[in-house]
Amino acid sequence: MNKETTEKKNLRPQHPTATPSVFVNEGRKGYEITFEIPGVGKEDVSLNIENRTLTLTTDNAYTPPEGLTCVSREFATYNYAVSLDLPEHADTATIKATVANGVLTAKLSKRAELQPRRIEVAAE
Repeated sequence: MNKETTEKKNLRPQHPTATPSVFVNEGRKGYEITFEIPGVGKEDVSLNIENRTLTLTTDNAYTPPEGLTCVSREFATYNYAVSLDLPEHADTATIKATVANGVLTAKLSKRAELQPRRIEVAAE
């Protein structure tokens, strides 16, 4: 390799894997899980559930605008990966996820039979 090739290789974007910040909030009827994944769009996200484990992975590669080549940059691009064990009373069939502005939000309900409910009392 010549010096120019070596210098260009050193300027190529590197994509280390990082664990995103995760916030899990519980309400009376369900859960809201928030993942901070800056720079990641919908097409780069994979969210899966298997055996009550929720797994988020991303494939986040910087692509320079058409006709241009990235020769230097001052920010890192990360691939993110994290797995969370969900509680038994989480209804994994109801999960819905959205991503906007570098934040992925997943919402899922508690199983209906375990949600709080009011019991009507009848007079005799």
